[in-house]
Amino acid sequence: MRHFLSLFFLILSLPLLHAQSRIGTGMVAETYEQYCSACHGEKLEGGGLGPSLVDDEWVHGSRDEDIAKIIREGVEEEGMVGFEGVLSDDEVRAMVIYLREMGQLAQRRSEREVEDPDGLVLESDHHRFRLEKVVELPGAKFWAVEFMPDGSMLLSEHSGRLYRFHDGKLGEPVAGLPEIHPHGQGGLMEVMPHPDYAQNGWIYISFNDRVADDNGRDRYLTAVVRGRIRDGMWVDQEDIFRADPKYYSGTSYHFGTRFVFKDGYLFFAIGDRGARELAQDLRFPNGKIHRVHDDGRIPDDNPFSDNEEAYPTVWSYGHRNPQGLDLHPVTGELWETEHGPRGGDELNLIRPGLNYGWPVITYGMNYDGRPITGKTAAPGMEQPVTYWTPSIAVCGIDFYEGEAFPEWKNDLFVSGMVTEQLDRIRLEGTKVVEHEVVLRGLGRVRDVASGPDGCLYLILNHRGSNERGGVYRLAPVK
Repeated sequence: MRHFLSLFFLILSLPLLHAQSRIGTGMVAETYEQYCSACHGEKLEGGGLGPSLVDDEWVHGSRDEDIAKIIREGVEEEGMVGFEGVLSDDEVRAMVIYLREMGQLAQRRSEREVEDPDGLVLESDHHRFRLEKVVELPGAKFWAVEFMPDGSMLLSEHSGRLYRFHDGKLGEPVAGLPEIHPHGQGGLMEVMPHPDYAQNGWIYISFNDRVADDNGRDRYLTAVVRGRIRDGMWVDQEDIFRADPKYYSGTSYHFGTRFVFKDGYLFFAIGDRGARELAQDLRFPNGKIHRVHDDGRIPDDNPFSDNEEAYPTVWSYGHRNPQGLDLHPVTGELWETEHGPRGGDELNLIRPGLNYGWPVITYGMNYDGRPITGKTAAPGMEQPVTYWTPSIAVCGIDFYEGEAFPEWKNDLFVSGMVTEQLDRIRLEGTKVVEHEVVLRGLGRVRDVASGPDGCLYLILNHRGSNERGGVYRLAPVK
């Protein structure tokens, strides 16, 4: 059985090897060149016959379905031919994504990343704020920031180091953590103190756990443990979630994770690990939100507890790569962000037992520009509350609960890595009533958290020759 599962994982993950976002390239770009460039120009900026497709001005409607309708049916009086019968529904969907991508690229070309945003003053729809550098570490790729009851910060770092920032100083890495082997997107990921940390001292972490198969090849899957930090040492470790090694795979992406505590339960996420079809298979932990008791026991009332074949910790399924998880501070509802493929990042309201559609439905396409499906909806599958096409590479999220920015109270902040942006979303029930980009071009925004001082804190990571990770505070400016 173990040999079969390892081979199954490998076959399913082959199309996703080296799956970084290559927007504006691939098969869909060739389709554009063949059918559209003569009128709209090679760079989509308009030609003698057709208007620009990257200025975000859409005469016949700006929704995805409006653009798809024009591609299929054309506009005869304006000389726009329709491509129904020439392009399939899947190819039309891919073309819509491509147009969104090229618009994003045009916008990014007009912007320049700020090398050092410390002291930068920005203005959003409701507040002016200043970015203040709290801490920075050369060569680091920080993953999560969490606050302790005493106001200090815990910072996890991809390479496997866990830091505590206290009294203005970054301490030495915590010694004695479980063995962590950075592998692609996986490393040390989430960190969070127990809600009753002051009484029990528990701190929870997630990481890509490694095992060797019968042929000595490394296999990985997300694991969750808890422990205590005593005199700079990780002690008293207990397993919260470790799957049977038969579920581990050699792929290097889609580890998911993030934590939420509620009513004595721990919610956490695991991505599909590149084996997309397993997100729909209840027998596997891949592509699922999970719920356990905070000590790792499996609740008797999980939604699939009556299904003997279902993985017992599953809370919801049909997820690609969850990267954000938080509770609404008023309703107590569980919200999640997840990476789409090339396009189609999602914001979802998570409810028990529901199917969130991946990969049967998606607002994205394959990394090589080939369509996955033309379906964005199907019976029995949940729709995202909103989605991002092109992808911004959504990551950590936080409902703002501070007092420093009163007009942001209870708004959701969503970090974006590829586009280096922070989004603010205001919700009324499941309806988005405000959505703005609060900042962009300051570094890859990996996580966001409300601080005990009422300010908002960000992880900003920079790649390249000056690779570094830092935490910045958004402080109000009157």
